[in-house]
Amino acid sequence: MVTTDQGYAQTQRFEGISLLYLGFFVLAVMAPSIITHDYFGIPRVHLQESLIFLMGLSGLLTFTLYERVVEKRVAERDQATQSAERATKELVESYQYIGSMNRQLEVLKKLANETSMSLVKSDTYWKDLLQSLASNAASCADAERVLLRYVELDRLRTEREVSYSVNDTRPLRVANKELRQLHESGLSYAFICTETGEEVLVVPSDTKHKVKAYVIVARDSSQASDLEISLLRVLANQAELVYHTLIRPKETLSPLLLVEAVTAESVGEVS
Repeated sequence: MVTTDQGYAQTQRFEGISLLYLGFFVLAVMAPSIITHDYFGIPRVHLQESLIFLMGLSGLLTFTLYERVVEKRVAERDQATQSAERATKELVESYQYIGSMNRQLEVLKKLANETSMSLVKSDTYWKDLLQSLASNAASCADAERVLLRYVELDRLRTEREVSYSVNDTRPLRVANKELRQLHESGLSYAFICTETGEEVLVVPSDTKHKVKAYVIVARDSSQASDLEISLLRVLANQAELVYHTLIRPKETLSPLLLVEAVTAESVGEVS
């Protein structure tokens, strides 16, 4: 309805301008009939020429003003179109973000369920739990290869590692020295070259135990914008939590104390 009203108003303006042009043209053509004798000592011919010139000049000024009005209207319409396109783009990005958050929540719900199950199953369940963590990291990063590695920082010794791969079975070989440097730098993640020259994403856990967990993902820096770094950090923290509470507990804990330890040592947030 608004578009129809605007189109009707533009048609009316165009008709008004056309009538104004027609008036100037008629006055210019009828100048000889309008001015039939001299006025104030000015010859009739000069007066007629002056009237024709004034009508032509008035028509030119009217055309110029109308052209500026049209340009302004076109600029406003283009701006409105750009605003609509920008709003559409932002809406699409919002839906993409919502979809990403939903995927994160699904992964965390699955992980929470598996973690709760691990508290009541046998001690050997940690193997399946770590494999599930690696699988979730691969799903989160859309990667075909993921490695969970526990490194004893003081001795640069690999305490334990779990790999996960789909189709591509090439190993991810990263020097522990590089991992300790990442820990000492305090960075939350980094892209590191493997021993074979492949660039991979490394996300360490947040805690500062002697044995630190790292999530190593086969994705390079050109894909950084598509990665859920915050969720990978949560998975790294969960991996370290599993190690310190299930694999090598410092002391025998009752189920209640184990739950309290999980609550106290869990670090990380999804942003």
